[in-house]
Amino acid sequence: MYGFARLVDELGDSAPGDRLAALDWLQAELDRAFAGTAEHPLMRRLGGTVRACRLPREPFDRLVEANRVDQRVARYQTWEQLRGYCALSADPVGEIVLGVFGAATPDLVALSDSICTALQLAEHCQDVAEDYRAGRVYLPGEDMQRFGCSVDDLDPDRPDRRDERAVREVIAFEVRRAHGLLDAGAPLIGRLRGRERLAVAAFVAGGARGAWSDRTGWLRRSLGPAARRALATAAGAARGAGRVVSGTLSTSQAYDRCEAITREQAANFYYGIRLLARERRRAMCAAYAFARRIDDIGDGDLAQQRKRELLDEASAQLVALEAEGKSPSADDPVLVALADAHARFRLPAGALGELIDGVRMDVDGVSYERFEELVVYCRRVAGAIGRVCLAIFATRAGGERDGGEQWPRAERLADDLGVALQLTNILRDVREDAENGRVYLPGEDLRRFGVLAGEEGRLGGGGGEADDMPPAALLRARLDEGGASADGLIALVRFEADRAERWFAHGLELVPLLDRRSAACVSAMAGIYHRLLGRIESDPASALRGRVSLSGGEKALVAVRSVVTGRA
Repeated sequence: MYGFARLVDELGDSAPGDRLAALDWLQAELDRAFAGTAEHPLMRRLGGTVRACRLPREPFDRLVEANRVDQRVARYQTWEQLRGYCALSADPVGEIVLGVFGAATPDLVALSDSICTALQLAEHCQDVAEDYRAGRVYLPGEDMQRFGCSVDDLDPDRPDRRDERAVREVIAFEVRRAHGLLDAGAPLIGRLRGRERLAVAAFVAGGARGAWSDRTGWLRRSLGPAARRALATAAGAARGAGRVVSGTLSTSQAYDRCEAITREQAANFYYGIRLLARERRRAMCAAYAFARRIDDIGDGDLAQQRKRELLDEASAQLVALEAEGKSPSADDPVLVALADAHARFRLPAGALGELIDGVRMDVDGVSYERFEELVVYCRRVAGAIGRVCLAIFATRAGGERDGGEQWPRAERLADDLGVALQLTNILRDVREDAENGRVYLPGEDLRRFGVLAGEEGRLGGGGGEADDMPPAALLRARLDEGGASADGLIALVRFEADRAERWFAHGLELVPLLDRRSAACVSAMAGIYHRLLGRIESDPASALRGRVSLSGGEKALVAVRSVVTGRA
């Protein structure tokens, strides 16, 4: 089924020469497939499937017709016109899937049509720039006019691009429409059984997630560097976390957005916090979403000075939030949720500011000669988050924040556990960081194991072009060399992994100080990273080849074990 849908789209979108003639050929092959005489290998397999599942011909014809429409229609003035196109290009897929399930009754097909149109609409929002370059506009003209958006505003390559506010507003409108359609079709899930039910639930969940991302991420994903810089300017410190276009958010809506960000961007983190009570989990998501925003500024492709400006803006927002006890922006979901979490749990003053200071170290290109210097960085970017999380967790007797005898120790342990997690991240991302021009491993350790040499961290060997190369480039060269270099790198990874193990051993002393749910949460989060560290220790070369990761099943097992045993 997918092979056919992919083939018809390829012929309609990118086939050289006469695409209508190519679609005519496919129509004839479709005739032969249903007759059992197809020539193309894929169409022969399709013929066997349609006969085995007794599928009707009409949905396949509509998919071909949709691509014929693409050859003669480039824009749609009204939503009804676009909805008619979706009935050709998207709805037949759902009907075919239901046919394979043996469930293509009229009422279920109607629900499926709603879902498929929603998914198509989300895809249109995602591909605005790509479609424009192909000479097509799938945003209804009447909706663009409503928000003052012209076709020229969609051009990602215009040198005189204006504020993309109008584009973002019309996309936000279409995303809300897509969510409404998904909601209307969602009862289909409850009407199916077994694996079919799981499959359709996954389609709907993926569409909802994609639509949320499309609401604010379309330029970042789809357009060129110039447009991405324009988006960063327009979005300010909200880069990577998104803003609602207009209006005032409810606290619940703000938390929903932060939770979506956390699920999308931090699977390891979310596996742990989903064990918390809802109020605490949502507060954790607000803290993560803000932290993600700051990280995205540091990791993005903006100019160094612009990054500093955005970090300064974020610092000012934190100061205003802590001083006034409310969000400085009523339509920023991250700040609205963070302000509520701050009020509920009295998040430690200055901790998130320390995170910003740590990211500034990244922006300024700070390198670390001694391990003690690296620890300062780790405490800022990860230990500070540990202390924020501790304020949200529930503690056992003696661990109360006000006057509890164990609280100062709990804060130190949360900070130390953050260092352990960050050290694991550094080992996991050695190659990726080097390719991005960063070296976090201490210079003294790099020299100790013969990876770099000389007082300034240069490769050993006495002169030559290597002397003028920055440490990250030299480390990349070592990673690619093999031989003696590989031996030194493997020894270095083992040394740093053993060091991280000691930080884990100390930081995990926090767990007995927490209540059952909070302890399970910390055990799950730390357990996933600890298991990752164990994998790096057992095979150091894997960390040098690329990012080491755990499967979803492994993460789930760690989470289950943390609930059952209370240990990481």
